[in-house]
Amino acid sequence: MKIIKSKIFKALTLIVMVGILLGIISFIITNKKEIKSDLINYFNLIKNGKFNYTNSLITSLFNNFKYSFLIWIFGIIFIFSFISILLIVYKGISLGFMLSGIIYTFKVKGLLYGLILSIPCILNILIYIFLAYYCINFSIKSLNAFRNNRQINYKSFFINYIYVYLILLVLLIISSLIETYICSNLLKFVL
Repeated sequence: MKIIKSKIFKALTLIVMVGILLGIISFIITNKKEIKSDLINYFNLIKNGKFNYTNSLITSLFNNFKYSFLIWIFGIIFIFSFISILLIVYKGISLGFMLSGIIYTFKVKGLLYGLILSIPCILNILIYIFLAYYCINFSIKSLNAFRNNRQINYKSFFINYIYVYLILLVLLIISSLIETYICSNLLKFVL
């Protein structure tokens, strides 16, 4: 696939890895008692069947739509496309922090719990990377056309940009459903 071999995609993937490392480091220097307590409460809700699937799905959808829309809109305003990189770093930090907290709290079992909970996170990050790729690519093409006084067909490029966004939005909805229903029930099964 042409996109995966591009320098932009590789750079975004590296940025996520840096974010994950920053998440691990930030977990190491934080107060672990509160995080441990929150994680134990979350896992107990799932274990005892008191997990609210509807609220979880709404929260997941809202967050996914929020981040994807921000990345998408930053691509349109090409001056701000670099902010999409910060959102990618943030998602990496969140994943690293979450995995560190789960492994710290549940030790060896935390590896399994972290694996289950990281599936939708990794899927989301991949979707955000693709979206950021198109955001940055759109910005670079616009900037190059502006610099070289060239005309590009913004209408067709923008329509493709919208189609890509809508396809990735559908994937984010699927990811939210996986996160809310499949991963939570897998956790309930292994707890």
